[in-house]
Amino acid sequence: MATVAPASRFTEADIQRRILIWQIVIFGGAIAAICTMNVFTVLTNYARDGASLAWWKPFLWEFSSALLLWALIPFIARLYRLSPITARTWRWAVPLHLAVTPVFSLAHVGGMVLLRKFGYALMHAHYSFGAWWTDWIYEYRKDLVTYVLILAGLQAFRIYRLWLESQLAKPAAPAETSATEPDGPGPAPLERLVVKKLNREFILNTADIDRIDADGNYVAIHAQGQTWPLRESLTALERRLDAKRFARVHRGHIVNLDRIREIQPWDSGDYRIVLADGSHVNFSRRYRNRLPQLFN
Repeated sequence: MATVAPASRFTEADIQRRILIWQIVIFGGAIAAICTMNVFTVLTNYARDGASLAWWKPFLWEFSSALLLWALIPFIARLYRLSPITARTWRWAVPLHLAVTPVFSLAHVGGMVLLRKFGYALMHAHYSFGAWWTDWIYEYRKDLVTYVLILAGLQAFRIYRLWLESQLAKPAAPAETSATEPDGPGPAPLERLVVKKLNREFILNTADIDRIDADGNYVAIHAQGQTWPLRESLTALERRLDAKRFARVHRGHIVNLDRIREIQPWDSGDYRIVLADGSHVNFSRRYRNRLPQLFN
C-alpha cells in the first residue's frame, strides 16, 4: 500500500485565528475580572465606613478604564509586531516602548476621563478628575506597569505562535491510500529569492546563501558578505527551501549545508557551527536528529 502525508494540522490562517481568539479571551477576561473585583472592593469599603455610594459610580470608574485599555491593546500589539523585544532587537526596542508609554498613558487617561464625564452627565451628575498634572503622574505609574504586563502577554503569545509555526514544519503521520494512486511530486525547491534593500529589488540565488536568521517578523539572509531582510517567517521560508541543501539547526537559524566548515561540541550538549565565511551559529541538540549525516 502506498502512503501519503495528510495536510498539516495548522495553516497560517489557522494560527492567526487561534492567536486572535486567545488574545481576546485572555486579555479581555483578565481586564473584566480585575475591574469587577475592584467595583465590589470599592462598594465594600464604602459600606464598611458607613458611607453610601451609588453602584454605577465605581462601575463607571473601572469599566471606563477597561474600555480604553481594550481599545489601545491592538495598537500596542501592532507596535510590538513591528518592534519585538528579542535578543537581537532589545537595545533599541526597549527604549522605543518606554518612549511610547507616556503617549499610551495620556490616551488612556484622557479617553477614560471623557467617558466618565459623559457617564456622569447621563446620570445628571458632575465628574471632576482633579489636578491634572499630579493625578496624571499617579495614573502614569499604574499605566507603565500595565504596559509592561501587556508586553509580557504579547511576548507569551509570540512564543505560542512560534510553537504553532513549528508544528507546520513537522512531517505529518502517513495515511494509507490506494495502491494504484501514485504519489504526486511536491513543489520544486526555491532557487531564487526577490529581496528588497534601499528601495531596490534584487534577485538572490539560494545557492549563494550562507545562513538565514530569524529577526522578529523578518528573516535576515546572509549571502556573499551582505545581509538582506525579507518579510517572512523562518518556518515558512524553511518549507520552500531545498531540504537537501538547507537545514534548520536552531529555532532561529537555517544554514546552507555546503557552507559548513566545522561543528564544535559544547559541554551543554549543544554545538556551534562554523561556516566558511567565519561566522558561526548555535546548533541545538534537539535538531541533531535532522542531520545525522553530519555526525557519521
